[in-house]
Amino acid sequence: MGHKGNSARHATRRVATCGVFCALAVVLLGLGAVITVLDITASALAALVLLPILLCYGRKYAWLAYAVTATLGVLLMPQSLASWMYAGLAGFYPMIKLKLDRLPRLLGWLIKLALLTAVLMLYLSVFYFIMLGGEGSFADAFFKGFGESDGAPVMAYAAVGLSVITLVLFDLLIDRILVLYYVKWQRRVEKWLKP
Repeated sequence: MGHKGNSARHATRRVATCGVFCALAVVLLGLGAVITVLDITASALAALVLLPILLCYGRKYAWLAYAVTATLGVLLMPQSLASWMYAGLAGFYPMIKLKLDRLPRLLGWLIKLALLTAVLMLYLSVFYFIMLGGEGSFADAFFKGFGESDGAPVMAYAAVGLSVITLVLFDLLIDRILVLYYVKWQRRVEKWLKP
């Protein structure tokens, strides 16, 4: 009975701690909604806020925290690009990355880029059917969806290129934070988070 009671207490504390981190992540997404120039930064920071949950409590709690944060972000701020970026890729990317980094480097990066491509295609599909009403070609959706409407494809290709660069920088940032975590912060964070 005592063991079960401790287990339930530990689970309750973990859920409560996850709730605090989720609230902080939603606040960051709200910042991205208010200051639209910070939308990419806000979605990345919201994802990084949940890293301690992944590292201390494991994937189950991390996916739960992601689902809660993404749902709240999209429901509370449906007009915000930060919320959709978080829900579409940034929020779960750290969890996927840790698995993919165990693969050979080239294969891992090919899968990461394939994931980014799938997310961009999903975005274009939504843009095509909702914003364009399914009219025109998918090429029109590509150019108009990435901000180009006068026929010159420069902005559209630049947007895709910037998406790739942003993913690479986000990946490298997570690597640096993980190094700092294991070298400097692990003991303190785990002491605070673990029962």
